[in-house]
Amino acid sequence: MILQSLALTNFRNYREAKIDFQEGVNVLFGRNGQGKTNILESIYYLALTKSFRTSNDQNLIYYQQDFFRIQGDFKTQQGRLHRVAIAYSPQEGKRLQHNGQRVGRFADYIGTVPLVLLAPSDLEISQGGPHYRRQFLDIMLSQASKLYLHHLIQYRRALKQRNLLLQQENLETRLLESWDDALVQHGVVLIEKRLEAVERLDELVKGYYARLSGGGDKTKLLYRGTFQVPPNGHLTEVFRSALQAVRTRELEQGLTLVGPHRDDVLFLLNGKPLRVVGSQGEHKTFIISLKMAEREYLQNIQHEAPILLFDDIFGELDAGRILNMIRSLARIGQTFITTTSPNFFGKMENWETKPAFYEIENGTVQRRESI
Repeated sequence: MILQSLALTNFRNYREAKIDFQEGVNVLFGRNGQGKTNILESIYYLALTKSFRTSNDQNLIYYQQDFFRIQGDFKTQQGRLHRVAIAYSPQEGKRLQHNGQRVGRFADYIGTVPLVLLAPSDLEISQGGPHYRRQFLDIMLSQASKLYLHHLIQYRRALKQRNLLLQQENLETRLLESWDDALVQHGVVLIEKRLEAVERLDELVKGYYARLSGGGDKTKLLYRGTFQVPPNGHLTEVFRSALQAVRTRELEQGLTLVGPHRDDVLFLLNGKPLRVVGSQGEHKTFIISLKMAEREYLQNIQHEAPILLFDDIFGELDAGRILNMIRSLARIGQTFITTTSPNFFGKMENWETKPAFYEIENGTVQRRESI
């Protein structure tokens, strides 16, 4: 997927902006606080219909304005064009158009523009709690499979209703069991899809980490559920039994204690938990490897190269790892990178397609032929 052009109106610190991009590496450079990450945020919003920095869309509106609008023109590898426009105002809410047609259910659109983001906050995937790793899988798999997104939405609905029932004083057991059925029906699909994805990601991360680190360190990804997943495939019965086993505790706490909403992914480096033994550089190298693996996973499923958004990725990496990463980026499709200094890119030789450079200053964008 290639983003050919981007138009912003009243988005963050951009009153009006129109930018044309090239197919390879696009480097957005400038001082901190000028609006580089805002460009990436707008592209992410077009793909996933939400921000990766705030859950409140009003925070995205330019100062003293009452709406924002983002439009992107995309082209697939087969030459198909997609014009996507999203507008938001507090009065009318969020409106999405795809090729001139209003999209009523955003879930039907997710995955049309496959995208992978790496931002500084993504270090929480390896350093933070299980929520961040589940979120990573959910975003990736929701882009890869509309079936997964459907079951994820239905699972969250069942979980919310079940938790409300568990908090009632006079609980009707039959009603709770009906939500058990919904939880198991949708949760089984989530677990199965996550297990398949983690197995595939494990193999991909191994290769990327070895190339980026240039050393002999070994990585491993393991899915960790709240109950033992049987090898015979009888996941439905085991999930239902796990719910029955914790019923008393659930009633005491008013919460659903088992299921994919509490599962985790364990990251290992040389057989030990990365969260415990990893340096900052090793964490960042691992997360970059994970994101590159996500890109390859999505491409294999979608048969379309995802757009890569890399926001300020050079910290804690030595020059060798940076150069290894840049060489990888140059070969894998359209990439957007923000940086305060584009020097690494300017010094590299033997590009198939040289990067395009864009200087960002106080909400304005200027294409630079050289740096």
